[in-house]
Amino acid sequence: MIQFDNAVERYNKVILAELTTAGINCWLAGGVLRDYFMGIYIKTDYDLFFPDEAEYKKAERYFLVNGAKVKWESDNGMKVVYNGNIYDLVKKFFATPQETIDNFDFTVSMFAVDGKTVYHGETSFIDLSKRQLMMNKITYPASTMKRAFRYYKKGFSMCVGEMKKLIEAIQAMPIEANNTQPNEGDEMSSGDMAKFFIGID
Repeated sequence: MIQFDNAVERYNKVILAELTTAGINCWLAGGVLRDYFMGIYIKTDYDLFFPDEAEYKKAERYFLVNGAKVKWESDNGMKVVYNGNIYDLVKKFFATPQETIDNFDFTVSMFAVDGKTVYHGETSFIDLSKRQLMMNKITYPASTMKRAFRYYKKGFSMCVGEMKKLIEAIQAMPIEANNTQPNEGDEMSSGDMAKFFIGID
């Protein structure tokens, strides 16, 4: 399909060919591909995924040696500015691009590209064209809820059935049996917030 070929060519030029030449095994996935296939101006970061920590470390070294500026770094990965683009190096590893997107929460974000192939969910293009939020997998319910609000701002909507799935998943979240939970009236600390909204973001 010509659109897939164009996407592969585009993202090879952006970063993938450069990293492949440097011997780094990685792929782009998520929002940047969603925006590309929606045909809108891409204003999101480029999320780079890796099969293991060794490849992540190779990419980290490559960016730093070649003058990338680190915006932040955490247990979840790092964000760098390189050649005018912002890249999120994601420290959650999957064996393949397809396995990566199979773990995304919404079908409309289930897109990935490596240097040769575009990967997508079974209904991703249909749901994207209809701007409908359909659940793929709810691993981190609070993070999915937070992301849903962002999608609503982009013009997406969720049917009652999908809302029910998300609400039930949030209700089923385990309650910590320690003193880290805030008392009634207390505000949640930034550390607690980070733990609450864990997930691929």
